[in-house]
Amino acid sequence: MKKIFYYLIALLIALATAIVVFFDDIAKNTIESYAQKSLNTPVKITEFRSDWLTGKINIDFIEVKNPTNFSNDNAFVLNHLSATLATETQGKLIILDQLEFDGLLFTLEQGKNQVNLVELLKVLDQKKSQIKSNISTDTNTSKQPYRLKIKSLSFVNTQLFIDTQWFKETVEVPNIVIHNFGNDQGIPVAQVGPELMKLALARIQSEVEKKGLRLSEQEIKESVRRKLRGKLDELGGDLDNKAKKWLNKIGL
Repeated sequence: MKKIFYYLIALLIALATAIVVFFDDIAKNTIESYAQKSLNTPVKITEFRSDWLTGKINIDFIEVKNPTNFSNDNAFVLNHLSATLATETQGKLIILDQLEFDGLLFTLEQGKNQVNLVELLKVLDQKKSQIKSNISTDTNTSKQPYRLKIKSLSFVNTQLFIDTQWFKETVEVPNIVIHNFGNDQGIPVAQVGPELMKLALARIQSEVEKKGLRLSEQEIKESVRRKLRGKLDELGGDLDNKAKKWLNKIGL
């Protein structure tokens, strides 16, 4: 009987050790799979590190691939993510003391009739609507989803690379700090991704709007320049050269 007991203890210790040793790899693969299903595009995590004693996790270099039909490899990359689990976490309410996204680089690319980041948001919104519908129709409390509350949420060192035919520039985005994200009740974990991306893109949008007139001017200027140059090509000799010099002087 004692031998069986000792074997059980040894088995439990071995199992616990295996969980600790392989937890980071399992968690990394799980997060990658969840993110890919949420965004419908490949997601790669370079490194996942956890500290069970302090309740902290660190994720380094996340790559989110662009939707199809766009030329850039990634829609965005993240250099570092850190999170700390709060001691108040209980039941199905997960509470984080802090969640920080450090070094987000978004690439805003326009295709023929699409914008890559808008396409990703559409996918996230569809997933979010499906989740809300499932929650509202399922009144069984045991099947209610896990919820998340974040005491301090921050986005730091965020940048946006605008990549269009006539305008290429990297925009620095001011830091974002939000307290009590999810309120006291928290929000369903599956809805966290869309909400976080919307927060980041909302701040980015305000910065892009500051560049908007400049961007529009560049596009309009390029369109006018092409039309005028086309007309000038029909002219000849000195008149053609003088006209082109004049266009250059006014920036066209």
